[in-house]
Amino acid sequence: MGVSPPLWSKLGLGFPEKFIAWIMECVTTASFSVSLNGLLYRFFKGKRGIRQGDPMSPLLFVMCLEYFSRMLTFRTKGPNFNFHPQCASLGISHLAYADDLILFSRGDTFSIEILVNALKEFGDASGLMVNHDKSNIFMGGIKDNDLREIMALVDFGRGQFPVKYLGIPLKISVPQYAPLIDSTSEFLAAWNTKTLSYAGKLELIRSVIQGVQSFWLQVFPVPQTILDRIVSICRIFLWGGKYSKVAWDDICLPREEGGLGIHDAKTWNHALLARTLWDVHRKKDTLWVRWVNGIYLKGRSVWDFIPHNRDSMFMKKLSHIRDRIVGCFNNLNDTIMGRNARSINGKLVSGKIYDLLRVKGEPRTWMSFFWKSYIPPKFSFNVWLAFRNRLPTQDNLEYLHIVNRCDLCKGGLETMPHLFFFCPFSCRIWEQVKNWLGLRHRMTTISSSVKWILKEHKGSKLKGKAVRIAFCATLYHIWQARNANRFDNTCKKEEEVIAKIKHVVYKILFNIYPREMIKF
Repeated sequence: MGVSPPLWSKLGLGFPEKFIAWIMECVTTASFSVSLNGLLYRFFKGKRGIRQGDPMSPLLFVMCLEYFSRMLTFRTKGPNFNFHPQCASLGISHLAYADDLILFSRGDTFSIEILVNALKEFGDASGLMVNHDKSNIFMGGIKDNDLREIMALVDFGRGQFPVKYLGIPLKISVPQYAPLIDSTSEFLAAWNTKTLSYAGKLELIRSVIQGVQSFWLQVFPVPQTILDRIVSICRIFLWGGKYSKVAWDDICLPREEGGLGIHDAKTWNHALLARTLWDVHRKKDTLWVRWVNGIYLKGRSVWDFIPHNRDSMFMKKLSHIRDRIVGCFNNLNDTIMGRNARSINGKLVSGKIYDLLRVKGEPRTWMSFFWKSYIPPKFSFNVWLAFRNRLPTQDNLEYLHIVNRCDLCKGGLETMPHLFFFCPFSCRIWEQVKNWLGLRHRMTTISSSVKWILKEHKGSKLKGKAVRIAFCATLYHIWQARNANRFDNTCKKEEEVIAKIKHVVYKILFNIYPREMIKF
């Protein structure tokens, strides 16, 4: 980037002459070299630029753009310049973000010429020249004669709508959501699903829904067909292309309601867009909010706004989200008070709005028992599947017409209660675990056992955590012993299973309480 001393004085920011001299010393004394075939050849002095990657570069760039912005503001105040009809009320002539720049005007030669001359003058002063190969002019509703005159003034090619700005299409249709679908697929496809546990896949899906997609979801009301496609990709990734063990709507419930806490894509989209609605309500001091108030609301409250057919799809969707939120309260005053309660320092919290809009399930607060941070996620996921009776036990696979027989005891039918609590092999495992921890309660179902543990071992003391870890580890290793017997023809001994359970309990407790004496 080139800078000259006159440019600094034109900025009018009151920089001392000594400061300007320091900057020019950095700019004019930088040296450069050329790399050919991996070798550097000589150094030569630069006169109007600093090294690429220099931390000072973006700061100088911002100052230069400030000069250009002031120049445009001054030039567009003249009588010959006509603003774009949708920008006239606020006097918007340009938008700039980093090195992306959009100029606006009415489609007449006088206005276009003013903008073109401003670009040339800025280039002469700063050395920042327009890249004609990467620049376009977009026009609409202009007669052919005027169009030819305008094209003769500029050296840009004529662009076609829709156009992207900052990586996002300004007007979007269903086919243009392909990058969102592709990024989701590529992110998940980069992982080898054969080596990932369900818990590992779950975390990746959560990062997709709340990370990779959020850039799009907070900008656009994404069509349901696109959201369904994304959910399908995530579902196939989680279950490995097989049948879904649990319905996606149930997975999207919070853990306290029997789900996995994954955000429902549609509701999360609405919750993110609700922040925009909140900004309009609060009349946040941003250019976009001022523009919406001037073009659409025209002095009305966003709560009273009724979109017309000619209004943008975004404003129609924003009104739909507003109506969904209002429907959760008794009246408008309750709505505003409720949204105030869901904001921090005036900024709306999307997670709280999501909780307001989402489908509610049956509260099962005790289910948070096995979703503790100190319990390995693979244990928690296994218990969750077992509780929902979604593990592929033989009674759940009757449609395959296989012989139903417990692989551990070779006697009873393999059902979830039998496998984990009534099989002689499992009963002996539980007896040894209970004797080790000093427990007397008989384990018969997951829910009753969890409720008993929560009642008898409250708090976060060492013993209570040990019981929780041991309970989840026992269920996990019984299931692993069953799989080893069935698929590897390996008969696990009770002592081996008990040793694994004790090992994982001790390992976790030693990490949590490195200085505690564990006496069991």
